[in-house]
Amino acid sequence: MIMILSKKINSFIGSHSTDIFLAILFISTVGCMLQISGTSWDVTSHLLNRPETFFTPSHTLLYSGVGLLVASAAISLYLLLNNKQVRGNSYITAFKLLIIGSTLSLVAGPSDYLWHQKFGIDGLLSPTHLTLITGMLINSIGVVLGLSRITIHLPTARQQKLSSAALIPAFAAMWLTIIWFVYMFSLPLSKGPHFNFNLNPVFESIIAVILLPLLGSMVFVTTSRTFRKFGAASGVMAIVIGVNSMTNIIPSNQFISFLLWYLMLMIPAVISDLVLNNISITKKIDIQRSVIIAGALIGSSFYIFGYPMLPMTFAEPISYTFHSISDILVNFIRTLPLVFAITLAPAVAMGIAGAVLSTKKIETPQINISGSKDMNKNKVAEIK
Repeated sequence: MIMILSKKINSFIGSHSTDIFLAILFISTVGCMLQISGTSWDVTSHLLNRPETFFTPSHTLLYSGVGLLVASAAISLYLLLNNKQVRGNSYITAFKLLIIGSTLSLVAGPSDYLWHQKFGIDGLLSPTHLTLITGMLINSIGVVLGLSRITIHLPTARQQKLSSAALIPAFAAMWLTIIWFVYMFSLPLSKGPHFNFNLNPVFESIIAVILLPLLGSMVFVTTSRTFRKFGAASGVMAIVIGVNSMTNIIPSNQFISFLLWYLMLMIPAVISDLVLNNISITKKIDIQRSVIIAGALIGSSFYIFGYPMLPMTFAEPISYTFHSISDILVNFIRTLPLVFAITLAPAVAMGIAGAVLSTKKIETPQINISGSKDMNKNKVAEIK
């Protein structure tokens, strides 16, 4: 009886494997967004000196996302082990990444609890946090890869549309996770009562000014190239700005005083999106120059984009003392001209480099939010 039931289950899974894998990717997208939002909120809570225990609202949000991803990975593992016929599909790599990333996160959760029990307040770059953020990054890349690659295997326009739509929050979650992975090595928040994992302040600043505009520009341009339609890349930027506002700016009681200015970051995003996707513009200045302009705009805004965290990175190198997150705004405004002058040229260069790398090294599907796609472009989101 058990063998018969197992065969029926495997037969059903085999005939509906694409639908099941797509559902897993939808759940994983939600999980990626929850876990990175919880991470961002948790750091703000630390800076506000709120009671530090494992059972906090931000940890609940974070590990709810981790739980969804672990469940998705477990189902994926079962499907891969029991359905050999699906292993040759290009999107299966994404689920292998989900299994690896979720395993790391699963190990990091209990380890982080024990770390808190032993050492109490800890720094950002603790071993358990680094393990967790690495797993989160692998998961977020896997979800984007999976949604990109599975699209050409979907039989209906409705499924293609849903998969394309899910890519927007998936790209946003990946971008946020990349930002926080870089923050692990660039924010001076890793000194605790027992360990000091902070890097040299100059090295932290160099890491930030190189990697944040480079990788941010790559994500933005890759999103734009994936959808080939105005609005997708801007939508990803809007989600990232929204999450940062809700988890960093508003909880730190810097709401009206800076939030409206922060939201103006959508202006260079929309301009970049237009430059990349407006046919009239691309005909006048050609696609290569459009990519360069977009990369420069996205790269140049990295410091404001990183508010309220990045001012801490540049505090010591430009000789001001960071006391608490409540004094960030005053020091940010006071030092903005100096930091902008120091970082603009390298940020623009790194933004352009990221945009060019996106066009040279990342091959994307030609899809849009309506679900249509160029069937002649079957290689999707694959690194050459």
